[in-house]
Amino acid sequence: MRMAITDEQHTCTNCGTAYIGRFCPQCGVLAHKTHTTAKSVAKEFLEIWGLGSQVVFRTIFELFWRPGYMMRDYLNGHQSRYYSPFKLIIFATLIFAIIAALRNAAPTAEGAFIYGDVFQRYGDTPWVISLFARIDAILLWLHMHPAYSAIASGIFYIVAAWLVFRRRMNFIEVLFSQLYITSQMQIVGALWMLITGSEAYYNVPPFAVPILIGVPLLCYDYAQLYGLRLWASLWRTVLTFVLTLVLMFAVGALPIFLVKLF
Repeated sequence: MRMAITDEQHTCTNCGTAYIGRFCPQCGVLAHKTHTTAKSVAKEFLEIWGLGSQVVFRTIFELFWRPGYMMRDYLNGHQSRYYSPFKLIIFATLIFAIIAALRNAAPTAEGAFIYGDVFQRYGDTPWVISLFARIDAILLWLHMHPAYSAIASGIFYIVAAWLVFRRRMNFIEVLFSQLYITSQMQIVGALWMLITGSEAYYNVPPFAVPILIGVPLLCYDYAQLYGLRLWASLWRTVLTFVLTLVLMFAVGALPIFLVKLF
């Protein structure tokens, strides 16, 4: 219910401006601002992140019902209808991390990719040991936190997707669409862990989603987003995965190459 506008004069408690109306014309503070409570702080938090509107629910719904068309709408200038991809990926990742912690679905350190043999072959100098020890620590942390690992490795996937679809979209457009897709995969991965209690073993790199779910979903995304037939979408999806793995192995081999070079 809207509050009626009166002729009552107010003095802003924030900047001291005298005004008539519901909001200060200088800083926008509400005239009848109540005391700060847990409820008011929570409400303000939701308003800042846009979680109090129907935009979030519409975006998540369309992210699975008509994902490619929704991304095209966003890229074509209808941003106000949808939740920001940057905000969505933050919350999707937090949800994934919380569910992984509650379900104790974090992987063990045994499967982490480390440079153990490099220490023996090239570890005769202190800087080599220090370099690979830091890299090992980062890789181990990412391996133990799949929600954030998906974002880190998703950088390679974004570059690979741009290489595959560069004739249809520029890099920024691919970036925004892939942020939505990564959020979509984070939500699916969180639901999978919530139901099964563990992360999918045969997943789709770099996402923690089962292959039998992730591949069809990505094909569905790309078919709508780029106007492709399902077969054309399938082989481009597979090519994107292959390029992602190639880029990841190339970057992983770069420290070893630098050690050999210097």
